[in-house]
Amino acid sequence: MLKNLYQKYGYLILFLYVIAAYFYMPLGMIAIVCMLAPIVFALLGKGRYWCGHFCPRGNFYQNVVGKMTRKHRAPAFLKSTWFRAVMVLFILGNFSFGIYKNWGNPAGIGMVFYRIILITTVVGIVLGTLFQPRTWCGFCPMGSIAAFVTWMKKGKTA
Repeated sequence: MLKNLYQKYGYLILFLYVIAAYFYMPLGMIAIVCMLAPIVFALLGKGRYWCGHFCPRGNFYQNVVGKMTRKHRAPAFLKSTWFRAVMVLFILGNFSFGIYKNWGNPAGIGMVFYRIILITTVVGIVLGTLFQPRTWCGFCPMGSIAAFVTWMKKGKTA
């Protein structure tokens, strides 16, 4: 019952986050949960289970963006290992620089999280509208790290 409810309306967590953090920027740091959870699940041997079952953005792309998608196949390079690696380095580099620059300022650090979530969500909406709803998920940095952790643990492709 609760799982079915979340599968239908889990995207509301994303909406609440975007609104609440906008008005109180330190709440932006809550995004760390969605950044660490895929890695924790992968370390526990669950692969990208978080991504398919609990990620609020994945849920948003599936349930909201999915209603307005063209359902075209995304370009193959978006799922390529090199592109995923570049995205991980780009996002984590920007994230690390922002945290360093705002160290000791909870609102500034919250803004770093918030900005990354907001920008990547907009990118995901555009890609999901042009291609398939969860196009972003194919190269999401946290999902890519989770896939790499799974590959390292199992010794096969994730």
